[in-house]
Amino acid sequence: MNARGIAKAMKAMDCRAVGIASQDLAGGIDALKNIQAEQQLTLLSANLADKTTGQPIFSPFIETRIGSTNIAVLGITDEQALGLVTGNASILPWHDVLPDLLAGISKEADMIILLSSYPETINKKIAQALPTIDMILESSHAPSNQPPRQVDNTLLAKTGSRGKYLGMMRINWTESGHWGQNFSEKIRAEQNHLDRINWQIGRLKRRSRGKNLAENKNYNKLLSAQQQSKQKIADLKKANARKKGHPCSYSNQFVALKSFLPKDNKIQAIINQTTRAINTLNQEHLRHSHKTSSSALSTLTGGEKCRQCHPRQYNFWQSTDHTHAWQTLAGGNAQFNEDCLLCHVTLPYYDSARVRAEQLLVRLPDSLKNVGCESCHGPGADHARQPKTVQMRRADEKTCKGCHTPEHDDNFIFSDKNKKIRCPKG
Repeated sequence: MNARGIAKAMKAMDCRAVGIASQDLAGGIDALKNIQAEQQLTLLSANLADKTTGQPIFSPFIETRIGSTNIAVLGITDEQALGLVTGNASILPWHDVLPDLLAGISKEADMIILLSSYPETINKKIAQALPTIDMILESSHAPSNQPPRQVDNTLLAKTGSRGKYLGMMRINWTESGHWGQNFSEKIRAEQNHLDRINWQIGRLKRRSRGKNLAENKNYNKLLSAQQQSKQKIADLKKANARKKGHPCSYSNQFVALKSFLPKDNKIQAIINQTTRAINTLNQEHLRHSHKTSSSALSTLTGGEKCRQCHPRQYNFWQSTDHTHAWQTLAGGNAQFNEDCLLCHVTLPYYDSARVRAEQLLVRLPDSLKNVGCESCHGPGADHARQPKTVQMRRADEKTCKGCHTPEHDDNFIFSDKNKKIRCPKG
């Protein structure tokens, strides 16, 4: 359902093509096919193939034209998705697919872009092995942005995950088909380097006063550097003679998608509709789940019990955003979304797999529907019974970062936030 909402929004934004990554296969290939048909999206993967025929299940590439430039866009799926591929489907290694595919495409395309869900280490290998690829757009699991990097003649670009930023690149594509290869400047810089080497060699010769320099390590090192520099200048001049026109260039920026920015009404309507549908589905799931008592939840007391001995701290807690953590989800129709709910309630532990396995969110009483005292200080039932012998833990940075991860809170600085949330003494 979430995937359908995303696909619908992409279609509304006139998205030309979408590369298939491992996380896209969580619902199965048939589900992806249905979404593609429903939304008329172009999903790309050159190596997600039929085992019997070896042919790609989805389009391996599309060709489009922007101005006078013919552009080919390819998709490649990382092999981490192998565990999600069932039936008669398989994921072929990139080096078994891309070379032959590019051999045909490169004759017609002025520019080739690869949508890759492989990690950066593999994308660098692809760039080094297949120089006809001009740009690799990497899908990212990491929340941080990374400025474009050039590997030989391929540009690698990546925007952080979770849709908090928009990566925007303006490209000036020229007949040279090469990024930023300003050979005149490179030749000039290398010539300056050679001049400095020649000056150092000359100084050594003057100081030697006729002595044999053959055994002088510095002299031999400089001679070697001199030869290397001369060869580099010769290579640059050859490359300069082969090139056509001016080099290609680009500018890149990351636009933070802050909540105060104007919203597109059409896209916002799709988001709201999808959120409500997911919330309703999760509500039905929770309603029909088998509710029994939980020994893990019995280790919690709830904030009211804490209040009996710590009224000052409890009153301070009521002034913080933690008090309203569950309500913020309810206001956004997400209070039944288990992915979000985990960090908006009080639990004995925040291991998502364990919480789901024990169905703790199903059994949660209203008194624990907030980020309460025990979220930070741990279960308090034993402390309530034996306050002098059983001590509560002190909340530290590791405790907070269990939920305030970069994916969910990229502005979290413990020292700053701790000042605002730390309970008073006494």
